[in-house]
Amino acid sequence: MDALSEQAARHYARLRDICDEIVRSGNWTQVGVSDARFFLAMYMQALLLRLATLQGEPSEAQRAFIAHLPDVDALDVAHERDLASLAHRHRSFAQGTPLLLRCAGACDRKDGTQIAKDFASSVLTILRAFAASFDGCLDERESAFIADYERTLSALAGPLDGASNAGDAHKATEMASKKENAAQTQKEQEPETLEELTAQLHALIGLKEVKRELDTLINLIRIRKLRADSGLKVMDMSFHMVFTGSPGTGKTTVARLLARIYRKLGFLSKGHLVETDRSGLVAGYVGQTALKVQEVVRQAMGGILFIDEAYALARRGAQNDFGREAVDTLVKLMEDNRGDLVVIAAGYTREMQDFLDANPGLRSRFNKYIEFPDYTTDELMAILELNAGKQQYTVEREACAVIRGALEQLRPADRADFSNARGIRNTLEKLVEAQANRLAQEKGTLSIEQLQTITSADARAILPGKEEEDDDRALPCADDGADAGGGPVGGPGRDG
Repeated sequence: MDALSEQAARHYARLRDICDEIVRSGNWTQVGVSDARFFLAMYMQALLLRLATLQGEPSEAQRAFIAHLPDVDALDVAHERDLASLAHRHRSFAQGTPLLLRCAGACDRKDGTQIAKDFASSVLTILRAFAASFDGCLDERESAFIADYERTLSALAGPLDGASNAGDAHKATEMASKKENAAQTQKEQEPETLEELTAQLHALIGLKEVKRELDTLINLIRIRKLRADSGLKVMDMSFHMVFTGSPGTGKTTVARLLARIYRKLGFLSKGHLVETDRSGLVAGYVGQTALKVQEVVRQAMGGILFIDEAYALARRGAQNDFGREAVDTLVKLMEDNRGDLVVIAAGYTREMQDFLDANPGLRSRFNKYIEFPDYTTDELMAILELNAGKQQYTVEREACAVIRGALEQLRPADRADFSNARGIRNTLEKLVEAQANRLAQEKGTLSIEQLQTITSADARAILPGKEEEDDDRALPCADDGADAGGGPVGGPGRDG
């Protein structure tokens, strides 16, 4: 590795540290559900691609640099045939202040840090190192691009040149404006572009086919709007959907993101999500169910109405059940309000067929069916480590091996009861409890490292034990092969 590549690697490591500081401060959790480091990889690769394609298709050496600078090749640069097209699809990363920098600025105002300036300076250093590493200098286009992007970053982070000479003045100004800016913190943390929201969608763990389906849907809505704006005809279509799959596979999380994406596309006026189930739609008296359904739909107007376990509305063989009345009322309201309402019905794959058969008009109202697969063991472990990091815990490699072994011992029926991401969340909670019990026996002052570390002893402690009555099943005992034990387990990454 040459000196410029080493310089870029050092500054990328600093960007990773800043991501961790943003997560520890709590600012990133208010933004979305994606992994901050994965989002950083997407951002930096997209930015470097934009710079590399100023002169046409990047060289193989440039491709290798972009693919291997982050910890993960988030945009699959190493295997993408047309890098210019890839750069174009993600060009928004080079426009406006990046989401991570806005979060860094929020950290500075909240915690009195100075990481926004460090973030901006490291990004610019990487850009300059990349541009100079292949021909020894920056050409006119590269210099102009970097100078323009520096102005973009400086608009939020402050002047990036001569900062040391004006350090005291800058600090005084920042402290004076801290209260004034506090009210804007939440607003600035929210994603401002469609590309940032879709990046959050793609940063979710797993869900490859789900993302592909939703990309098609997003593109369809985008082009429909362009046709309408151009005075062209637009086909009459329904955008109500059915999400099928096991619990904890990310259906609610994706629906929430989709509502915000639809708002950015101008398809929905508010972009909020209203969650409900049978209890929120069905009343116990004649004539009351329709009113209840109408009220829930009214609350969801301008956003997405997410009906969990929708099949419960159509119980086979149930006499005098008002669930059918709820379905009949819903069908009419879906049709009457589809210009500013999307209904997503969710539930187990097989059971959802009963729901769709409950009313002759239901199948024609739902034109998109998306299956959410169960997580693989690798994905569950990635979710465990991601959520542990968000809570400032580190799961030791040996502890991960113990949990992985227990997951791999789950039988298909037990795996279904485990509830996917929700099971991993509960597993993390049990690990934290086990760590607390272990540390309570320690004498003397506990170090920060001890307070943050979950060990293999903690992992083994949650495995043995009797099965508890709970919706989510515990991991099986690794020693005796018991069906379940150690209490409930679960976790997000893509909850729902």
